[in-house]
Amino acid sequence: MKLRTLLISLPIAVVLIALALANRAPVTLSLDPFAGATPAYAVTMPLFLALFLALIAGILIGGSVAWFSGFRKRRVLRRRVKVMKRDLDAAATAPAPPPAPVSQHGSGNLPAVR
Repeated sequence: MKLRTLLISLPIAVVLIALALANRAPVTLSLDPFAGATPAYAVTMPLFLALFLALIAGILIGGSVAWFSGFRKRRVLRRRVKVMKRDLDAAATAPAPPPAPVSQHGSGNLPAVR
């Protein structure tokens, strides 16, 4: 494990463990906004679990939004890579051009200096 990964993940882990230990009391999460004292859809769980589930849901939703927003760019880049590979294959199978003629002055294609 790299040192910077350890320096980032270790404090986060300590904070999350402290959060879990400090918030062990059960809470009731109601998914029924119209019920008063007895909601039809409710679940009782420790507060830290509700917080962790909300954090995980936010990470998943944000990651999927970022992934879908980059879909068009990835598609364009895949097409460009395909064209570049096709061009490289065509260049590799094409015959080499004939060498340039060498002038009698001994300097290739450059004009002679007098």
